[in-house]
Amino acid sequence: VVMAPHLVWLVRNDFLPFTYASARAVPSHGALDHLVHPLVFAASQAAALIPALAIASPLRWPRSEAAAVKVDRFDRRIVTLLAFGPAATIIALSAVTGRGLVAMWGYPLWLFLGLWIVMAIGAVIDRPRLARITAIWAIVFAGLAGAFIADYAVLPSIDHRYRAAFFPGDRLAAEIDNRFRAATGTPLRYVIASMWVGGNVAHYSADHAQVLIDGNPRRTPWIDLADLSARGAAVVWVVGDRTSVPPEYRPIAPDAQVGASFTLPARNGVGEVEVGWAILPPAN
Repeated sequence: VVMAPHLVWLVRNDFLPFTYASARAVPSHGALDHLVHPLVFAASQAAALIPALAIASPLRWPRSEAAAVKVDRFDRRIVTLLAFGPAATIIALSAVTGRGLVAMWGYPLWLFLGLWIVMAIGAVIDRPRLARITAIWAIVFAGLAGAFIADYAVLPSIDHRYRAAFFPGDRLAAEIDNRFRAATGTPLRYVIASMWVGGNVAHYSADHAQVLIDGNPRRTPWIDLADLSARGAAVVWVVGDRTSVPPEYRPIAPDAQVGASFTLPARNGVGEVEVGWAILPPAN
């Protein structure tokens, strides 16, 4: 009963979440990938859990002389399954298919790990133990905050790597809004673009246009293509040839009129983004 609406939606929408994951998963190039890819993902998850395990370490050391908290066997099995089952399933799928996984996919897999640690160790949390936990948490928190600041305030002037946080989404949205309105006299209702580029335009746009992701109706089944044709759309891209509409967008926007590309500086002033754009005129 609980799963039925989700299963119906998946079938009607061609299992869209699985299609997304499949598109991002690294393809298998041989038998060795069935071993390497799951091991790499498992290692990335182990590394990501180090801060949490450090915070929890006072539960184990020093050992408590007080009586351990007793946990029902069924509760222990259920929480163990919730804590490790999702990650084990993903790793098993990688081993079977040989596909590579994205490390950040692991973030929601460990929601029950803290509960499992407390349950498995069963230590009585007295005041000294709680003080040590709090102190380690503060150190970890300060360390992560410092690393974040260094990554976005110090390192960009040294390594010049691309960082998504510096993408000029607000200025891009303003430019596309203004250019579309100047060309058509109407507000921007639809954007045909990649999820990242279109998402930035939709988020910052004063008109909050809907995004036809990758120009593929199957990825955005909620968009009415007839309404898109009637109201027109902006086509936006930041990779490839900026003087012609990318091939993947041409079937949905065959009559799009390409404008002169323009560049926008990154938010931190280091580097710039060259933008290709076109307008699919309203049918009415």
